[in-house]
Amino acid sequence: MEFEFRKDFISGEATVKLSMDHEAFATWLEQEGQSINWVEDLLENISRVQQRVVNEIKLAGSEFSLLLNEEEAQVINHSLLNNFDEIELEGDLSFYDLEIEASCGFEDFLHLIESWLLFLQNK
Repeated sequence: MEFEFRKDFISGEATVKLSMDHEAFATWLEQEGQSINWVEDLLENISRVQQRVVNEIKLAGSEFSLLLNEEEAQVINHSLLNNFDEIELEGDLSFYDLEIEASCGFEDFLHLIESWLLFLQNK
């Protein structure tokens, strides 16, 4: 997974740019992960999965939920978790899904979060 971190000089917040298939991770991380303490707590949860203390974790945020197991990480917008009938998107509208749901391998996710923490500590 390729990523690039930046600092928004107007708001002072960190931003992240990810590849098209992982845009939902960027939105989730920008919304939830501005606090170093939050990221450190997330890394503790990741470590618990890595050490098999727990099989998976589910963290609900303001707009997204994170689902993590030893194989993959997934972020899903809460609007997709509602019990509404799924609507099939056609044509170019399917790209919208990339902004509200994404998944990646466990190691890629861990690398992203560790790198994000380093960036926050040095910004």
